[in-house]
Amino acid sequence: MAGNHYSNKVKIILQSSDLFLLNVAFFVASVFTTQTLSFLRNDQTFTFLVMINLIWYVLATNSNLYKIDLLVRIDKNIYWTVFTVIIHYLIVSVILYFTSIFKYSHYQILIFYFSVFYIIIAGKIALLVGLKYLRRKGYDIRNVVILGGGKVGDEIKNLITADFSFGYKYLGTFDDTPNVCQFKSAITGTLNDFKTFALENKVDVAFIALPEDDLSQVNDLMLFCDDNAIRTKVVPDFIRYIRNRIKLDYYGSIPIILLHEEPLQSYRNRFLKRSLDLVFSFFFTVFVLSWLIPVLAILIKLDSKGPVFFIQRRTGLNNKEFNIIKLRTMHENADADTKQAIKGDPRITKLGAFLRANNIDEFPQFLNVLMGHMSIIGPRPHMLQETIQYSKITDSYLVRHFVKPGLTGWAQVNGFHGDTLNPTIMRGRVKHDVYYIENWSVVLDIQIFFKTIYDKFKGLFETIKIKDPLIK
Repeated sequence: MAGNHYSNKVKIILQSSDLFLLNVAFFVASVFTTQTLSFLRNDQTFTFLVMINLIWYVLATNSNLYKIDLLVRIDKNIYWTVFTVIIHYLIVSVILYFTSIFKYSHYQILIFYFSVFYIIIAGKIALLVGLKYLRRKGYDIRNVVILGGGKVGDEIKNLITADFSFGYKYLGTFDDTPNVCQFKSAITGTLNDFKTFALENKVDVAFIALPEDDLSQVNDLMLFCDDNAIRTKVVPDFIRYIRNRIKLDYYGSIPIILLHEEPLQSYRNRFLKRSLDLVFSFFFTVFVLSWLIPVLAILIKLDSKGPVFFIQRRTGLNNKEFNIIKLRTMHENADADTKQAIKGDPRITKLGAFLRANNIDEFPQFLNVLMGHMSIIGPRPHMLQETIQYSKITDSYLVRHFVKPGLTGWAQVNGFHGDTLNPTIMRGRVKHDVYYIENWSVVLDIQIFFKTIYDKFKGLFETIKIKDPLIK
């Protein structure tokens, strides 16, 4: 992608403009509803503004709203803006409902969020379109060359010429073996020609995409660029065989490649996720399970012989075992821990079929969340035998256990749920679970949560369509 310099600059502009427009929307709504600059009392206005700005900042920075790869697609950026506005409204509405700090009318809040919706989206479109227009006209443009005419160099050239948002002007590619390189366009000259060309054409950035065996030549080119104030961006040789998203860490001065970027390795993110898990599971346990479990316990006992709960060993965080709690949906049998239930399984009771169809049998797992074994959102945990079986035949299977298992997850809301007997389905499930681990955010968790609820009521409501980034 574009360099960090450009990315950070645009990120700051977008963050600042969004917060500015959020406050503008408040004043617009106030003038519209009360003909004053605030529909709240003067002693409440500052607190309300701090609250809405803080919530927006937390939501936006924990989503894909300011990711540089989304800036070249206005439609994707607008999608995340709409989603952030909706979640912001829900959070603020809950706070207002449970507190009595502010004196307001529901009409004023609705007008405020209508203003937020239209003003922020209009402002974002104007900024992104304006940015593209200015760079198309040649403002804030950096001249770029590519050193290396292989496949990777060709991909970089296609990327930086695809959209003016990157702010790069492609000048040419230099390679010493034009007859054998995989570059699809004409080669501007040799690597030695680059030095003269760079001085004559004011090159600002040089992407070095040469193979590892050209190390001495790479060092020479880097030294030349440093001596002539040309920013150097070296494409690492491992990109030829590693195409996953990776993270570069440092142990002292030694660079270390991490094959999987894990946002939940951050203490802040883990604390945030755990806090949300505790709050939601506590309220669900107190206000739902406290009366629902006794009712279901009676029905289960009347329906068939056996215990109310079914306890099974599952694989959790860091591949450690834990006891998962479910409502019993089968007649007692010797294969419960080794044989997966299938459609029409004779072991399933009549009541159990209903509980399983509506996932009510999973409700006691909120207790697992409270105990810290599970999270609300995460990869679904499997039986121990399944973990052993699929870790042998499915690539990256055990990566799923880098985070706590969940009641629902990214794989489930994208159609990879139910039995795991089909290896193709399991590979799809693992692929989506790994994507979740590498792209976790609070907003993604909220998105999965609401998608799960809507899927359960798809007979009453149209199912929300979430674009799966793993399907091209």
